[in-house]
Amino acid sequence: MFELLRRHPFSLLLVLLLHGVLFAALLLNVSLISPSTSSSRAAVEIAMQEDIEVIDAVAVDAETFDRIEHERVVAEQEQVAEQLREQEQQRRAEEQARREEEERQAEEQRRREEEERARQQALEEAEQARREAEEERQRAREEAEAEREQIRQEREAAERERREAEEAREREEAERREREEAERQAQEEAERREREEAERREQEEAERRAEQERELEEQRRREQMERERERMAEAQSRREAAERQAQLDREIDEWRSQVQSVVQRRWRQPSGVDSSDRAIVLVRVNEAGRIINFDIESCSGGSAFCSSVQQTMDRLSSLPRPPDADAVRGGVRIRFEPD
Repeated sequence: MFELLRRHPFSLLLVLLLHGVLFAALLLNVSLISPSTSSSRAAVEIAMQEDIEVIDAVAVDAETFDRIEHERVVAEQEQVAEQLREQEQQRRAEEQARREEEERQAEEQRRREEEERARQQALEEAEQARREAEEERQRAREEAEAEREQIRQEREAAERERREAEEAREREEAERREREEAERQAQEEAERREREEAERREQEEAERRAEQERELEEQRRREQMERERERMAEAQSRREAAERQAQLDREIDEWRSQVQSVVQRRWRQPSGVDSSDRAIVLVRVNEAGRIINFDIESCSGGSAFCSSVQQTMDRLSSLPRPPDADAVRGGVRIRFEPD
């Protein structure tokens, strides 16, 4: 009640004003009636003296006026109360709408927060994938760098061996020239020196042959290692090719099953076919699966059976896309068998 008075002060003021007017009207009636009563008494007294009947009409009119005024005031109060009830209902409706709007905004806020969390999670997953890919590339670069370093070291070792062999040959040539000069200078000791020189040459020849053998052996070892690497690379290539071919074969088999299933679903089997009826159709398609042409290679059923096969193939314009156009260049055979 106090809440209604607080929210509708003007309505309260109007009610109080109406009550004040009513109260003033009642006071006015009382003041008007009193003199009339005295006059009526005088009139009555005179009438009593003259034996004349007088009706107290003023009192009856005042009561009627009070009743009408009271009904008017009650009606105005009921109208004010009805306005207050309507305003209260409007306020409650506005309050309900406000609560519903707040709930909608809260739900929208929760939805935006969930979308933001999902977006953040997607960004984090993408960043994690990027970091993993970067680490994989870094490992690949490091492995490639290590392999290049190993090859460089092997080349440097081979180059050192070549330089050492060249230096050895140069030293041998210098020694040979020195020996020839010594032979020319000491001809008198030729025989003795010849024997010593022959022994030394034989020893050097043996060492040279041994060195050549070592070089040849090292060369053969390097060539064998190179052949082994080539063999391993070729074997790896063959394995990868076999795996790719096996994967392609599996995909082709799955594609053929899909083609058979598609055609079987599109085939409207005629009634009265025999379970032994068979038909084989060779279909050629392009890389997109569109039918280029078809040929009914065999049909062991009746005319209705063969006609249904022909009509089914005429209706078909394309098949599932083949995994490899070259693998199905010769076409695919489709079986028509009654269920």
